[in-house]
Amino acid sequence: MLHEIQRKNVVIAFGTTDFSNVVKGEVLEISDSWIKIQTKKGLEYIKIDAIIKIAVV
Repeated sequence: MLHEIQRKNVVIAFGTTDFSNVVKGEVLEISDSWIKIQTKKGLEYIKIDAIIKIAVV
């Protein structure tokens, strides 16, 4: 299912429900446990298990 967002601009919330971080950018690559995102600041890698929500923008 996550491969549907590859090459799309997204907002990803990750962390815990009490304290979460948000990353905005383009999804470059998806592996079994990581997502690689190009943000304005550079490349970021997010562990899939930590994701709470993904919004396609």
